[in-house]
Amino acid sequence: MKTTPPPARHQDAGVTLVEVLVVLVLVGIMAGIVGLSIGSGSRGDIAKQEADLLVARLNRAADDVILTGVPMGFVWGAEGYRFDVYNGEIWVPHPLPVLKEPHLLAGRTRIVGSAGTIVVSTDSRPTEDSPLSLELRAGDGAAEYVRFDGISAAHLQEVE
Repeated sequence: MKTTPPPARHQDAGVTLVEVLVVLVLVGIMAGIVGLSIGSGSRGDIAKQEADLLVARLNRAADDVILTGVPMGFVWGAEGYRFDVYNGEIWVPHPLPVLKEPHLLAGRTRIVGSAGTIVVSTDSRPTEDSPLSLELRAGDGAAEYVRFDGISAAHLQEVE
């Protein structure tokens, strides 16, 4: 039996299906690498994310004061904040894992203004006359505002 060789390809015949598939696989891999390096979160919302996190933590701490009757101290500075409780003699880090460690703000986010401390006790009011208002800003981005009245915290779009 005699076999005939396949016909020779012409120089201007184009590309084969295998070559097209190899190129598509390479493009898919490169797109995946670029997508993963960019990340899934928006980088412009760091101050908003930090404000939302602060609101959640302040609300959790205020709930704990109501439930346990133990005074809570909220201490903040330009680069972060922490929660303390009074154990009858001294102020110590909060016992709840979510509030125990001091929190450093992400990226270039800062709390604008001077550092401070408020104490929330069982009467559910901070030790100051008016609610606490904090401004968070990431670089030159828009400001995010957090207001805390001793019972609940809220993320505000603008200062009222």
